Amino acid sequence: MSGLAMACSLLFAGCSDKVSEAAEYAAIAQVQLEAGNLDEARQNVQQAIIARDDVADYFVLLGRIELQSGKLPSAFNAYSRALDLQADNLEILQAIAELGLQTDRLSEAEEAADRMLLLFPGASRAMLVKGFLAIEAGRLEEAERFSDEILELNPNDEGGAILAARLLALKGQFEDAVAAVLETREAIGETEALNATLLEIYRAQGNAKGMREAFPKVIAQTGEDSNYQIDFVNFLYKTGNIRAARAEAAKAIAAQPNDRTRLALLNRLFLEYDRAPISPAQLSTMAVSATLATRLALARFYFDSAQYKEARSLLAQPLAEGVVEAQAHAARIALSEGRVQESDRLINAVLARDPRNPDALVARAERRLASGKIDGAIEDANIVVSDAPQEYAGYAALANAHLAKGSEVRARQVFERGVDFLSQSGILAARYEAFLRKVGDSARIVSLYGDLAMAKPSSEKAWQEFARVCEEFGNRVCKAKIERGLAAAKQSFVIDDPPGTPRARGLFARITPEQICRSSGGVCTGT
Repeated sequence: MSGLAMACSLLFAGCSDKVSEAAEYAAIAQVQLEAGNLDEARQNVQQAIIARDDVADYFVLLGRIELQSGKLPSAFNAYSRALDLQADNLEILQAIAELGLQTDRLSEAEEAADRMLLLFPGASRAMLVKGFLAIEAGRLEEAERFSDEILELNPNDEGGAILAARLLALKGQFEDAVAAVLETREAIGETEALNATLLEIYRAQGNAKGMREAFPKVIAQTGEDSNYQIDFVNFLYKTGNIRAARAEAAKAIAAQPNDRTRLALLNRLFLEYDRAPISPAQLSTMAVSATLATRLALARFYFDSAQYKEARSLLAQPLAEGVVEAQAHAARIALSEGRVQESDRLINAVLARDPRNPDALVARAERRLASGKIDGAIEDANIVVSDAPQEYAGYAALANAHLAKGSEVRARQVFERGVDFLSQSGILAARYEAFLRKVGDSARIVSLYGDLAMAKPSSEKAWQEFARVCEEFGNRVCKAKIERGLAAAKQSFVIDDPPGTPRARGLFARITPEQICRSSGGVCTGT
């Protein structure tokens, strides 16, 4: 065999090996996806892609895995790579259209939907995406045209019925919207999307009775580990059903006891509505049997609400086991209770193991400030603000240290940075208020709580705080604004997302007052 022939033979053998290797990884990933082993499936399909990055099916498989994992942006990216390799695949185009709508990639969504309709005329899911995009752009007549076309093809099409019902709700025709959903539900049965749409129509209407009936059906279909469970807790608190709210909160904790994001969201609700969400008996049980994540999260709530005994009880076992997070938090609790030597001991123990631990650094910054070591306090607090910008105490410690050094301007800048990043934090607002009272800036106190209320427009507590300072400093303009805002907050059954959070779109999106206002041709300037 010639040298050239041998080289070619080796080349093709190498290619064959890569093909086989990629196919084997992809087959394993498919089996793991079907079994629900998503992390392992992701790892294996990524190995397939490393071996062969020119096979659209592998990126489609990755997209399915990310979609099932709830990682919508990653799923969109995977399908986008597939689209580069296979531009006429219906599944790929449909995924790009629907995921683009949900992930704020609206131009890509529209382009994919248009291509679907060009290649597959009458594709109802493409028309559905086009309808929602038209709503997003305020083109209701166009959206109605798409809903009519979908329902003309199939009068019982779930997506078409939902699109039509949402359009009616946007026009303020809530009873007609409810009737449209119920009629479709009667024809095709109860589905997750239909029940969720009914819930959102009732929410937009301010219909607490309807929401109370809809929530259990939605949760039964989506599971107690869904966001609707936390949503239900908020609704029950808002409507004054404290006992039921506590029971549902306990279910939410039990469903996802290690999900720190959900636990933090529950803490927000507890701080808003309920100083005693957990009975003494439940607390005793949780102190020895709850997951570490649950104990740490609930201890944080009790600390933030100045219930130090309860916080200590939840941290007792993790402390005995030498858990660093528990030790660091316990240092702040001890300092708040005036047990300075214990706090110092815990601070030193934590920082020896984790030199940039936020809780321990906050506690040490406060201790250094109290002992006149201002530069050291600034150094510690700066690390906290940099590493853990979500920690309100870092901003307060840094600002107070700058004030102690004689720099009112720097202190104010730090607080402003903090309330800009943590615009929904009532605790940080209270710390800033204390500073502003020291420097005699009553105007900023009023605007501070105005900003807080606008960042949490559904929070009666935020509007009440705004009313408190408005009454104290006699601002007539803010009194009228508070009356309107408080009235709206009483009828709002949502958990306010932090400003800047991408808005959900599509079948499960909220129907907001702003959308209804725009659809009616009103001037929509907020509260």
